[in-house]
Amino acid sequence: MEDLKQAYETLGLPETATKEELENRFFLLTRRARAQKMREGGDTPAEEAVDLDKISEAYRFIRDYEENQAKAEFTAQEYGKFKGMANKAQKWDHFFHYYKFHMLIGLIVLALIGYGIKAFVDHREEQARLAKLPPIDLSVMFYGEFFYGESFGADTEPLGEEILKRFPDWKRVKAELTYVPSEVRSEQDMALIQKSVIVLLDNKSDLFIVDKANFEKLANQGFFLPLDSYEGAGAGELPQDGDSQAIVYQPVDSNGQPEPSLDEAVYAIDLSETPLGDELGVNGTGQYYAAIKASAANPEKAAQFILHYLNEAE
Repeated sequence: MEDLKQAYETLGLPETATKEELENRFFLLTRRARAQKMREGGDTPAEEAVDLDKISEAYRFIRDYEENQAKAEFTAQEYGKFKGMANKAQKWDHFFHYYKFHMLIGLIVLALIGYGIKAFVDHREEQARLAKLPPIDLSVMFYGEFFYGESFGADTEPLGEEILKRFPDWKRVKAELTYVPSEVRSEQDMALIQKSVIVLLDNKSDLFIVDKANFEKLANQGFFLPLDSYEGAGAGELPQDGDSQAIVYQPVDSNGQPEPSLDEAVYAIDLSETPLGDELGVNGTGQYYAAIKASAANPEKAAQFILHYLNEAE
């Protein structure tokens, strides 16, 4: 087919024919040719076969021309503003269209790799920083419905420094705070309770400051050192059974029955009436029970901490 005008003449249509008119005309001509062929028993004259071929060729020519025109108009509209760079802009657009998901996945992978590298570097730097610090004199865990600063205590390094000011002979105090809600009021509370259980699995704190509810939970698990059998430094000065600050407790099992493997003893010292909370900026229920962990590495320093606040209360 030589040109568009000839194609329209072959189909018997004006060049202004619509797409619907083109489709209807092509369908009509092909149906008419097939009907004539069937009437003549398949013995169609050669000139009619040629006409059918020309009709099909003319139809395809017009369709291709219209599609090319539509593409050209779209390209001019979308990329005409790039002028001499229109072809390159179109190629880049096609590239991003077909490979955008591959690129997105690639960017995510790169971001994860970058995050992993940064986390590794930060960890190495933190380990190097900790290695330069002096040994820990006392590790303190505030465990209960306590607040520190403006949150649950995400950054407790200043808390450790505040404790260290009270003990000039010490070089380093590590302080942690784990918020444990007293009641489950939301999914967040449930998540915090689950987190608090995980914290205990590998915790190496010497001294625990707990509220009453959490003291009983942990004492029932044999978590604390019986202070009336403690023989380390300061043992004779710690409150004993009969003193108002001494928390005498009988651990119980899951059924609420006395735990036979754990005797009734002084498992904590009540520091609620001392300046501890106000001085250190730890708020909450107002209950501060100080208990030494059964496996404490520095029980003498833990006892010294307790005695310091008992003396301040006098």
